[in-house]
Amino acid sequence: MDNVKSIILILTIVFFVTPAYSLVVKTGTAVDIPIDEMIDDDLIVLAQTVTIDGTVDGDVYAFARDVAIKGNVSGSIFSGGATVDVGAKSAKTIWAAGGTIEVSGAVENNVILFGGTLAIGKDARVGKDVRVYGGQFDVEGTIGGNLKGGVGNFSMAGKSGDITIRSDKVHIKSGAEIRGDLTVRGEKEPNIEEAATITGETTIEKVEKGDERAFIALAPVIAFFVSFMRIVMFVAAIIVGIVIIALSKRYVRRIMDTFITKPWKSLGVGFLGLIVIPVAIAILFIVLVGYPFAVFGIFIYLILIYLASIFVGLVTGEKIIRLFKKEGDISLYLSFIVGYVVLFVLGLIPILGFIIKLFILLFGAGMLLIGTWNLFKEARGKELV
Repeated sequence: MDNVKSIILILTIVFFVTPAYSLVVKTGTAVDIPIDEMIDDDLIVLAQTVTIDGTVDGDVYAFARDVAIKGNVSGSIFSGGATVDVGAKSAKTIWAAGGTIEVSGAVENNVILFGGTLAIGKDARVGKDVRVYGGQFDVEGTIGGNLKGGVGNFSMAGKSGDITIRSDKVHIKSGAEIRGDLTVRGEKEPNIEEAATITGETTIEKVEKGDERAFIALAPVIAFFVSFMRIVMFVAAIIVGIVIIALSKRYVRRIMDTFITKPWKSLGVGFLGLIVIPVAIAILFIVLVGYPFAVFGIFIYLILIYLASIFVGLVTGEKIIRLFKKEGDISLYLSFIVGYVVLFVLGLIPILGFIIKLFILLFGAGMLLIGTWNLFKEARGKELV
């Protein structure tokens, strides 16, 4: 189920990003979209702090330590950070992961949250369903559809349809309105105040402490951790790729050309490199005087593996975009984002994903080794090194 959710999320990104040749990408320490600014396209923001008070006529992908979105968003919002505050006056769907997340605006469709402290604020209006996995979850606003999830503590003071929740501490407060059934699974009896309204049936599935079934309750936490780490690793790779492109576009272009002109040589060299380098490192460890070189070799080997998918993603994205854009230059940033997202999605497919990741590693390692060696020889020829 987690893979399905991840695939749906990433495919959504691909669907909207691929044709968006004028996609807006903003990076920096602090990114601020003022209230009088309008972005007529999808927006990707990578920074330490992100504040969006203006209007975005498209989707928003915001990843930072602190994210605050208060303006109008015509599309969906995908966000992650230590704190995420989504008070957008309009949005279609919200996906968010982080330490503290609050939704206090209007959402046309669904809200999916993963984090430590989660909240649907008093002024929030969610048109359809809410899914949550995390520590503390408080609802004061209105949920038009149903609520499902697993959290440590759950407090309900707003309105919703059916509620199915796994939680050890549930408090249904006075004024809460549940237009349907309430199903609670946990160790403790839920605290349901008399003034709360529940129109359907109330079902309590009590799990005794120490009961082996209690381990099942950890599933939402594990699911959150796995999904969150995937998002973190995905975003980290995107940031690294963008930084590499920004620092050395000529180097990136040369490495890409190596793969395009010599794909099978890249495959062969990548295969040999991934075998020869570990053997050489092992020999250096055996020879004590070679220990420092062995440690350096491990460092180089890990960098090679990490960068392989980034550079293969660049070539893949450029090939995909070229199917739609026959003429003109293609942004390396857009090529990388599209290609890396596509490879990430394909990598989630069982069996096929493993094969794809293996070929990405071989081709990527080969193109990096060949391209870097050629550049080194050119530099030596010009007596630059």
